[in-house]
Amino acid sequence: MLEMLEKTAAALRKRGFDASVFSTSSQAAAFLLSDIPEGEPVAIGGSMTAKQMGLERLLRQAGHKVLWHWEAAPEERPALLHEAMQTSFYICSANALTESGLIVQIDGNGNRIAAMCYGPKTVYLVIGRNKIVKGGYQDAVRRIKQTACPQNARRQHLLTPCGKEGGACSVAQCSQSMCHITAAFDLAPSGKRTQVLLIDEDLGY
Repeated sequence: MLEMLEKTAAALRKRGFDASVFSTSSQAAAFLLSDIPEGEPVAIGGSMTAKQMGLERLLRQAGHKVLWHWEAAPEERPALLHEAMQTSFYICSANALTESGLIVQIDGNGNRIAAMCYGPKTVYLVIGRNKIVKGGYQDAVRRIKQTACPQNARRQHLLTPCGKEGGACSVAQCSQSMCHITAAFDLAPSGKRTQVLLIDEDLGY
């Protein structure tokens, strides 16, 4: 599996991303903690990968202020999301990544996609091996719709067709859709550093 991760990292570098491969999530977390300057605030986008890695706890233990809308009450989230866009360091994951280095995201309110495009000067993408697909854009979207979205819908208790047992994506029948914005990153966004951490573990959805 490491060979596949190294191949994907090389493809990402050709697209202008910084990319590193880690055998374990603890090694990736140690890299993050060493790379972010002491005392800097850090924002986290919606990410089960970050949660599984315990990044919010590790960052706070290291003295960082962590901005994460998952921890906030619904009425506090808009202001927190806006503040997160003003930070210099932002952590999220990807819904899917092709072996050729194409990053694909599907968002509800677009905060992760916005941060990847603009705002924070350094964006870290922590990506487990389970997010990588062999095909192209359509295979990446298929992975998101068939694997990530159903689990996210159940986690949020949304009444979506894909979240039902044995259900499938149906835009016409979806009244609580999470899939408002789809973005594919052909190249690294200019004017910022995008550091991709590929991890040889199954992480997130």
